Amino acid sequence: MKSVPFTIGLVGLALLISGATLSGSGKTGTQGSKRPGNDLLWEGIRAFYQDQFGESVELLSQAREKYPTHPTVHFTWAVATWLRAQSHEGIDESYAALEEALDEVIPVYDNLVHQFPEQPEYRLYLSASKGLRARVHLGRKEWLGVIIQGIKGYRGVAGVQRKHPQLWDTYLPIGLLNYYAAVTPPFVRFVAKLLGMEANKETGIEQIRIAAGKGEFSWIEASLTLAFIYLWVDDEYEASLPIAEKLRQQLPGSINGQQIYTETLIRLERLAEAEKNLELTFRMVRNVPPISQRRWIPTLKYQSALLKFYRQEYDSALVLATASIDEFDTELDTPLGFGYLLRGQIHDLEGRRDLAVADYRAAVALNNNTSAIRHARRYIETPFHLERSVTIDP
Repeated sequence: MKSVPFTIGLVGLALLISGATLSGSGKTGTQGSKRPGNDLLWEGIRAFYQDQFGESVELLSQAREKYPTHPTVHFTWAVATWLRAQSHEGIDESYAALEEALDEVIPVYDNLVHQFPEQPEYRLYLSASKGLRARVHLGRKEWLGVIIQGIKGYRGVAGVQRKHPQLWDTYLPIGLLNYYAAVTPPFVRFVAKLLGMEANKETGIEQIRIAAGKGEFSWIEASLTLAFIYLWVDDEYEASLPIAEKLRQQLPGSINGQQIYTETLIRLERLAEAEKNLELTFRMVRNVPPISQRRWIPTLKYQSALLKFYRQEYDSALVLATASIDEFDTELDTPLGFGYLLRGQIHDLEGRRDLAVADYRAAVALNNNTSAIRHARRYIETPFHLERSVTIDP
C-alpha cells in the first residue's frame, strides 16, 4: 500500500511536491487573466477537478495545439494525463505515464524560457515540471528522493519568487515544500535545510494562505491544501468549514471537495447535513470509472462508519470501518489511517483492548503524518474513552 505524508486530496496529489499550480475558476486574477487560451484551459481544469480526466486531457491537448505559448497548459496537460492513467489503469501505470508526459513537456518549457526570458511564468512551470518527478518518490514514501528531486523545482520557483514577489501563484509550491520538509523525519528535514529549504511548518502554511487568497492559478489547490491540513492534520474543524463550503460551491462536481465537506460536517456534529452530502457523494462515485470507484468507495464507507460512530451506533460503525479497511485500494492512505483509528476506538469502548491496540499499531505503521497517527500512539498507551456523550476524542 502506497501513501503520502499529507495531501490536499486526490486531485491535489499532482501538485503536492511539484511546485505547480493549475487551479482556475474563470475569475479575474492578477496575472495573465486575459491571456489567449485561458477559457479553453479553464474548461480543461474544471473537468480535471471534477474527475473527468479523459475530457480534461482532450481539452488540454486542444489548448496545447492552439496556444503552445501559454505557460500553464503543458504542465496541466501532464498532470491530467497522469491522473487519467491512474483512474483507468492503476497507480504503477500512472507513474510511467507521468514520466513520459514530463519527458515531453520539460523540453517545451526549456525552449519557451529561451525564447521569452523576460516571462517568469515559463521558468515557474519549467521548475514545476522538474519538481514533479519527485511525485513518484512521494507515492513510495521515499522521503530523501522527494527532497532531492523536489529541490530542483523549489530552487527554480524560489528564484522566480524573489524577482517577482507579486506572482502569487509561486507561494503555493514554496509553501507546500516548506510544509512538507517540516513534517518529514529529522534526517530528511536536516537535508532539506542544507539544500536551501526553510522547512518550517508555520511559514509553509502562511505561504499557502497567500496563494489561496491571491493566486490566479493556485487558489483552489491552495484551498484544498489548507482544508486537508485543518481537517486531517491539525484537527481545526471550524477552520476547515469555510474552505470546504467555498470549494463545494465552486466545484460541485468534485468528489474530493464533497468528501472534505462531509467529514468537516461530521466532525462539527452537523450529522443530518453530513448524511445528506454523503449520500450525494455515493451517487457521484457511481459515474466514475471502475478503478476510481475502487479508490473512492472505501473512503466513503469510512465516512459512513464515522457518521455511525458519532451517532453511537457502534455495531454498524464497526462493520463499515472493517469493510473500508479490507477494501482499501488506493495510493492515498489518509482514510485508511483514520479507519484503523476509528475501529480501535470502537474496540476500546467495547472492552476489546487487544484488538484496539492492534488497530492503533496498524495506523501508526502507515507513517503518514496525519493526526490519526498522533492519536493512535496516545491510545496505545491509554485506552480511548468518550469524553462527551457523542463526539469522539479529536
